Amino acid sequence: MHSTLRVTAIAALTLSAGLAAQAHTTIQVAAAEGTTTYHNLVIGHGCAGANGTSMPVIAQSVVFPTVNPKTTITGTFAGNPQAVGVTSLAGVPQLIQSRDIFSVQREKTNASGAVIGFEGSGGSLAPTLHGLVPFRTAGITFPADSCATRLVIQIAVADICVRNGSKNLWIPSLTAKYTDPTVDGIGSPANLTVNRDLTKNPLAAACGAGYTLTVTPSAEDVDANLKMPGYLD
Repeated sequence: MHSTLRVTAIAALTLSAGLAAQAHTTIQVAAAEGTTTYHNLVIGHGCAGANGTSMPVIAQSVVFPTVNPKTTITGTFAGNPQAVGVTSLAGVPQLIQSRDIFSVQREKTNASGAVIGFEGSGGSLAPTLHGLVPFRTAGITFPADSCATRLVIQIAVADICVRNGSKNLWIPSLTAKYTDPTVDGIGSPANLTVNRDLTKNPLAAACGAGYTLTVTPSAEDVDANLKMPGYLD
């Protein structure tokens, strides 16, 4: 399955000084344009407990940007009034079965049945170890008339250590539902990078060096879809 990023004209571009800070739960492998790519979501640590101890991750919820995602352009270009517009990444991720950490896994889907993320439970990741959760992404192609060289997909992740209690929230920002600024991970979602194939799909000369497009799940998306019954309200 391949997904093509829709091209939309935009009147003004919001420039960003840089990408979000690297999260402690990260994506292991970048993707190349047009290819189905296999990845691991890397869990770097558990939740902080009393007296500096760390609690094991027992469940996880993962959401890709699908509901009113936000887009940000980093870089400069000339001669091209078009930018890649992303309306949803539904159908791009697919969970790969693995019981290395979680004994129960399932994909999250929207009303149309397209996969928007995944979750796992019944686990216990040792606090001193890293964990890998495998998944794959469908091939994404860049429109030939865009100046984008790279797509960065920010993914919302909840690493849960206590049912409806201690957790790390690797999400872009506080939301109406998740309001505690002391929870680890706020402002540091996991980043998945898709690189344009500049040999097969080169930039137009007018693009200059091109730009990076970052797509981020909205607070509405996080509140609606990160929840996990019995583990995260």
